[in-house]
Amino acid sequence: MSLSKAIKHTFIQLLGKVFSTLFGVLALAILTRYLGREQFGWYTTITVFLQFFGILADFGLTLITAQMLAEPGADEAKITSNLFSLRLIISTIFFGSALILVWFFPYPSVIKWGVWVYAASLYAVTLQNIFVGFFQKHTQMERVAWGDVLGRGIILVGYFICVFLKLDILVIMVVSVVANLSQLILLWGGVVKYIKVRLVYNKEIYKEALIRSWPLAISIAFNLLYLKADILILSVVKPQAEVGLYGAAYRVIDVLSVVPTIFMGIMLPLLTTAWATKNKENYSQYFRRAFDFMSVLGWPILIGGLMLATPIMSFIAGRDFVGSGNYLRILLIALFCIFFGIISAHAVLSLNKQKQLIKWYLIDAILSLAGYFLFIPQYGAYAAAWVTVFSEAFIMVVTYTVVIRTTRVWPQFYITWKSLAASLIMAGAIFLISGFNFGVILLVAMLVYFLALFGLRGLTKEMLKSVFIQK
Repeated sequence: MSLSKAIKHTFIQLLGKVFSTLFGVLALAILTRYLGREQFGWYTTITVFLQFFGILADFGLTLITAQMLAEPGADEAKITSNLFSLRLIISTIFFGSALILVWFFPYPSVIKWGVWVYAASLYAVTLQNIFVGFFQKHTQMERVAWGDVLGRGIILVGYFICVFLKLDILVIMVVSVVANLSQLILLWGGVVKYIKVRLVYNKEIYKEALIRSWPLAISIAFNLLYLKADILILSVVKPQAEVGLYGAAYRVIDVLSVVPTIFMGIMLPLLTTAWATKNKENYSQYFRRAFDFMSVLGWPILIGGLMLATPIMSFIAGRDFVGSGNYLRILLIALFCIFFGIISAHAVLSLNKQKQLIKWYLIDAILSLAGYFLFIPQYGAYAAAWVTVFSEAFIMVVTYTVVIRTTRVWPQFYITWKSLAASLIMAGAIFLISGFNFGVILLVAMLVYFLALFGLRGLTKEMLKSVFIQK
């Protein structure tokens, strides 16, 4: 698959993601307004508690599946069936542990029962993620994107019904279960058109997958400590209303981080193949174009978001969540690091250098946990947000260091400076029309940014042709 084809498939997915994001934002708007800060804090605590175990249950197998299937001569049916079966075992162990451990936390009973209900939802997510590698290889990630549209659509309709009937938070959790089970069925149906997926045990494949994934799994575990421990600690030492405000801002970050994740998920097989075949020229091209892509998206989101954080949260979550804007401003800095760090993180995986990161993830986890425990009890969500910025910046620097030392390939900054300049012009436009309606400000900001980017030749017709026209 060529770079232009990768970009095309990314935009196909983004089209689906536009709809699923719209559904997700509407669902968030409904939920925050219906539940209020305290009960949305319950919702946040339930979901983050289980995400902690869900991320552990991934065990690195989602990325390893894509890597193994991308190799020449890979037996797709055999690999997919075995990795799906292995995922089933690992997920059962981790989610079973979550259902027991939640009773040892000082949460109200509604949160504990919510964890039991919501566990089935994330269980379905971990199983469907194994199929993502299959669709990545066959450049059919649009099916994954449209599956997400289906799931978010079900959630949106389900939340409307819950609000109309004035149902409680446990029923709201059931809606998520139905949505994610529907996605799993859709993706399963797409895979079995090509191969037969069975529950099997092949010692050699299990062994190979675990040998490849354990460094990544350990890295994910350490990564998880600095990504999700903030909300868990916050939920224990601070009121649930504060958890709700911070959780609403974090949800916006989660939505925005989907774009680079989709793009680099498609780029991973390209980078892996280029490095495996010793084609450094192609590797350099893919790596640098990914950096350009993140620059074009990352700078306007950071600068525009810093200026509009409060109206964004008021628009999305309602006036009760205006305070979330202060947290969003800080978290947007972390998001900026995520945009660029996700390039180097995937590049490390394509180089099979993930073992080198274990000690750095451990150091990051130790420093971040120390920061969370020291500062969250006193400074609350502000401390959680700033320590998150530190942790994301730290690991971004480390992963780029590993990639550059291994490949001797540096990012090119021509597009980055153009994107920054266009974003500053956009910031001026936002300042001039700051008294207007938020929707008007957003549309004008986007228009000014892209016009400025074209004017500065950070984006040209020739670039667009090279991306979208396959020669």
